[in-house]
Amino acid sequence: MTTAEIVQIVIGALSLVATVAVSFFIYWLQSRHEKELTKIEEKNHQEKLAEEANNFLIDHEDERDYLPWCTIATNLHQHERHNRKIYTDFCRCPVELQNKILEMAEFTIRTIEGTEWVDGAFEKLECDVKKYNLGVQPFLYDGAKYFHRAFTRYREKEFNENYNRELQTICKQNPLWLVAEKDKDKASLSAYIEQYFDFVLGGIRKEYIQWDTPIPPVDYAWEHYHLGYAPEENVCYWIMELVENFVVNIHNRFATSIFDSIIMENITDAQPETYEDRYYEILYWMYYTYCYKIEKKELIESKHKKVKRKKIKAKKRKEQKTRKEKGD
Repeated sequence: MTTAEIVQIVIGALSLVATVAVSFFIYWLQSRHEKELTKIEEKNHQEKLAEEANNFLIDHEDERDYLPWCTIATNLHQHERHNRKIYTDFCRCPVELQNKILEMAEFTIRTIEGTEWVDGAFEKLECDVKKYNLGVQPFLYDGAKYFHRAFTRYREKEFNENYNRELQTICKQNPLWLVAEKDKDKASLSAYIEQYFDFVLGGIRKEYIQWDTPIPPVDYAWEHYHLGYAPEENVCYWIMELVENFVVNIHNRFATSIFDSIIMENITDAQPETYEDRYYEILYWMYYTYCYKIEKKELIESKHKKVKRKKIKAKKRKEQKTRKEKGD
C-alpha cells in the first residue's frame, strides 16, 4: 500500500469521524434547543394557568370557602347548573386549572378521579351502622335514594340545621357537652348520636347513664320524626343529618392515618345554606373518611422512600466528611 493510499484512507476516516461528530453536535444543539423551547412553553403555560386561577379566585372571593365542596360538585355533577355560582364555574374549568385554583387558594386537597367511591363509601357506612349498632331501620336502602334525592329533587331548598332538643338524653347529668345546659334531660339529634357513640364505646361513666339500653339513633329518629310516612323532603333532611353525624363521629373518633387530618387542614367557614350545599358537604366528609386513605397508600410509600433516600445521603456525606478528616 502506497503512502498516497494510506493518506487517502486516513483522510476518509477523519472525514467520516468529522461527519458523525458534526451530525451528533447538530442533533445535540437541536435537542437542547427543543428542551429550552419546551421549558419556555411550559413556563408560559404555568404563568397563564396561574393568571386564570388568580382571576377565578378574585371573581369568586365571596364564595372561596366553598372550594373544597367544589371538588365533589365537579366529580359527580360536572354538567349540572348549580344553585351556587362557584360550583358551576368550577365545573367549567379544566382539571389542571381546577387543581391550580385549589393550590393558589392554599388548599391541600385536589380533584377526585372516578365516581365509584360514592357507592363504596355508603357500603362502608352501612358496615359501621351494623358494627356500632346504630339502628336496624333500612334508612340507606335502594342505593341511599332518599339521601341522593335531597340533591336531585330539593337542591334549591333552604337548609336550616335543627338544633331542637327533642330527644331523651342518654346521660343523667352533665358530662362536658351538657355543661351550662338548661334542659339536661333532652338532646338534639347530633348530641344524642355523640352520646350514643360514647355509650357504645364505653366512654360514659355508669353513674351518668340514664338508659341501660338507649335506642339506636337510626331507630330513634325513625320513630320520633315519623320517617316512615313523613313528607319526602323531611325524610331527605333527616337522612342527611343521620349520615352527616355518623360520618363525622366515625372520622373524628377512629382516624389513624397521617392523612386523616386533611379535612382539618382544609377547614373553612363555609356553612350549608341549601340542600345542595349540605349534600356536597356530607359527601366531602364521606370521601375523606372512607376513600382517601386507600388512594393515598402510594403517597405513604413515596414518603417512606424519600426518608430512606435522605438517610442514605446523610450517611454518604458523613462518610465523605470522615474520609476527608482522616486524609487531612
